Amino acid sequence: MSVCRWRVRLLLLLVLVAPASVWAQLRVVSLAPNWSHTVAELGQEDSLVGVTRYARFPDSIPQRVARGELAVVGGFTDIDVAAVLALKPDLVLTATGLQQRLQQSLQQQGVRVIHMQERSLEEVYLKIQALGQALDVPKAADAMVEQIQSELAGIARQYAHQPRVSVYYEINYLYKCVPGADSYMTELIRMVGGEPVFGDRPGIAPAVNWNEVVVANPQVMLMPLWPNAGGPVFDGPQAGSGTTTVAEVRAREQADKVDAVRLDQVRYIDSAVTKQAGPSIPLAARLLAEAIHGD
Repeated sequence: MSVCRWRVRLLLLLVLVAPASVWAQLRVVSLAPNWSHTVAELGQEDSLVGVTRYARFPDSIPQRVARGELAVVGGFTDIDVAAVLALKPDLVLTATGLQQRLQQSLQQQGVRVIHMQERSLEEVYLKIQALGQALDVPKAADAMVEQIQSELAGIARQYAHQPRVSVYYEINYLYKCVPGADSYMTELIRMVGGEPVFGDRPGIAPAVNWNEVVVANPQVMLMPLWPNAGGPVFDGPQAGSGTTTVAEVRAREQADKVDAVRLDQVRYIDSAVTKQAGPSIPLAARLLAEAIHGD
């Protein structure tokens, strides 16, 4: 057999036995910023064909969007399903209860979906590993999980002997929801020496009312902030958008009875980082620690 013919047969054999991922990269649409970041950190950013307008990390993703190389299919609760389907995705990534119906709708149309509910750190780790399997990079996913766990262990040791600080983390100023018993955010706050005043309330983001906050009397109040966030909106279709002000908090009924308000312990925290269930989790823990303890 000639060397040339032998090489041709070897090439054909490799084509037959090689995994499909070698020859055809998956087309992935990420409907949550944490998923986009995770895909990129796994070395698979080129597989992304669609993201949301809130995808900030890494910098290369908004840069690709600006160059028209990456489609934007909506924000978070206003996803354009037709635009998602038009991208012919092999895999769509969704997150939290706000996208659960979307997840189900896409699955009913035959689309493969990995959904992260963000109930616990353990769930986040498992979903990162599931993504690694789907993208054929399981070792990279395992390494990411191990790195997150290692960094969090170090952070936990750093704050293990700090005095506990009662914390009210107001996810939304209008609807007054907070991290609940089923939120990984509650785990992070406790890890860095905080005690969420409603951390035992069932749910991921249970609702509370301001009177309950007054009674709970937290020592620190955390308010979300993100780039280009506007001011608070209390009426109309945009109600609940933007972020509130310290002046608005001070004007609330009986706010002067809340230690966090009375002692000027109302602090802002970068929501675009702290609510990212993925590679940014250790950074989120550090930001929470700094905000809670005033570091």
